[in-house]
Amino acid sequence: MASSSVPLSLCCLLLLLPLSSLAQNPGENRQFRYRHEECRLERITGLQPRHRFESEAGVSEYFDGNEQQLQCAGVTVIRRTIKSGGLFLPIFSNTPGLVYVIEGSGIAGLLVPGCPESFQSFEEKGRGDGQGQRQPFTDQHQKIFDFRQGDIIAVPAGFVHWCYNNGDHPLVTITLLDTSSSANQLDSTHRQFMLAGSRQKGESKQGSSSGGHLLRAFDTKLLAEALGVPEELAQKIQREDSRGEMVMVSEGLKLIRSSSRNSGGEEEAEHERETRDSAGDRNGLEEALCAYRLRQNIDNPRQADYFNPQAGWITKLSAQKLPILRRLRLSARRGVMRPRATLAPQWVINAHDIVYVTKGRARVQVASDEGRAVHDGELRQGQLLVVPQNFVAIVSAEEEGFEWVTFKTNEDAIDSQIAGKLSVFKGMPVDVIANAYRLSREEAFKLKFGRRDEIEIFEAYKPEKHAGRPYVE
Repeated sequence: MASSSVPLSLCCLLLLLPLSSLAQNPGENRQFRYRHEECRLERITGLQPRHRFESEAGVSEYFDGNEQQLQCAGVTVIRRTIKSGGLFLPIFSNTPGLVYVIEGSGIAGLLVPGCPESFQSFEEKGRGDGQGQRQPFTDQHQKIFDFRQGDIIAVPAGFVHWCYNNGDHPLVTITLLDTSSSANQLDSTHRQFMLAGSRQKGESKQGSSSGGHLLRAFDTKLLAEALGVPEELAQKIQREDSRGEMVMVSEGLKLIRSSSRNSGGEEEAEHERETRDSAGDRNGLEEALCAYRLRQNIDNPRQADYFNPQAGWITKLSAQKLPILRRLRLSARRGVMRPRATLAPQWVINAHDIVYVTKGRARVQVASDEGRAVHDGELRQGQLLVVPQNFVAIVSAEEEGFEWVTFKTNEDAIDSQIAGKLSVFKGMPVDVIANAYRLSREEAFKLKFGRRDEIEIFEAYKPEKHAGRPYVE
C-alpha cells in the first residue's frame, strides 16, 4: 500500500500543475525576448532612422529593424512628423506601443471594440424633402482626446487609432512598438494594417515598399453588401490613393468635443476597474478598457520623481501611474540633465531600455557582463540607443545639456544604481567595499558616501562639496 502512494501523489501533482499555470497573471505569458544570439552584443551604437516614407501631410522614419540591438530588445521604433492640418489615417497593428509627443499638439481617437459611441451630435441636412422640412443628420463616435508635447500615449495591439494636428506647428512623435509582446501572435515583424490611404514608396538602404489599404483587397460587390452601401460608394473607398498615410484636411475636422478633458469621475472609474482587474475580475475586457486613461504627461519638472536644482530631473511612468500600461507591459521615463551633470551608473533589473534623445548631447558608456565597454561615445539629438537588461550605463551631459525619453519593456521596470542615495554602494557594509576593491576602510568610506544625498542624477563633481561624511574609525 505504501509503495502505491508514491505514484498516486505524483499523478495528483501533475494534474495540479496545469491549474497553477492557469492561475498566473495572463500578462506574464509574454514571448521570450532572447532569441538565438541576438543579445550577444559586441558593440552598441547610436542609431539614426534608416527608412523614410513620405506622405501628403508628413513623413514616417523607421529605425532599421535588422539592427541587432533592436532585435535583442524585440522592438520597432518609428519617428513621425505631421504637418499642421494633417490627419494620420486610421490604422491598427499587431503590436502594442507607446507614443511620446516630442513637439506639437493634436487630437486623437483610439477605438476600443465594444465601447459605446458616447459622443453624439444632431444637425439638419441642407436639402429639404420638397415640403420645406429638413431631414435630421446625426453623428456619434467614441471619445476622442487632446494631447500635447510631453504626453505618453498608450496604444494596445489591434486597436484602430488616428490623430489630427490641429496646431500651428508640425507634430513630431516617437513611437515604440513591442514586437515581442504576447499580444503579437504573428511573428517578430511589426505589421501595420491600414484602413485608408496607402504605403508610399520610400528611400531606404534595403529597397522600397508600397501598397494600398486593406479594404482594396476585397471584392467590390461583397464589400458593398457587407457595409450596406451602393457599389458605387464601395468603389470610391477602394480607388487608388497616392496621398500616403497622412493627408491634409482643407477645412479642419468637424468633431464632437466633450466639455472637459479629464473629469474626476473618469479617473475614479479607471482606478476602480484597475483594482477589480488586479483582484482577478477579467469579465469584459472591452468594458475595462473603455474607462482607462490612455495618456499621461511626463514633461513637467514639478511632477518629477527626482529633482536636483543643480543637475536636472527625472520622471518615471509605470503602471501605477497609468494602469493601462499593465496590459501593454511597457513603461517610460523622461529625463533632463543640466550641463556637465551625471547620471548614476545603473542597470535595469527586469527590462531593456530604449533611449531616444530629444535634445542636447551626452557621453554615454555601456558595460556588458564581460566587463567590456560595448558603447563609449557621444549620443545626440535624434539618435536612439538600446541598453539591454542588466547592462550598466553611465551618462555625462555635454555643455548644452541632455534630454531624453526612455521606453522600458516592463510595466514596472526596476532600476538599480551603483552610487548615491538608495544605491548598491550605500547599502553595502564598508568592509565589503574595502575588501572587494582592496581599499583602506577610509577609502571605502569615501566611496560609499561620495554621493550620499543625491539620487540618480548628480551635479558636476566638486571635491570641496563632495567630500562625503567625516570618517570615524
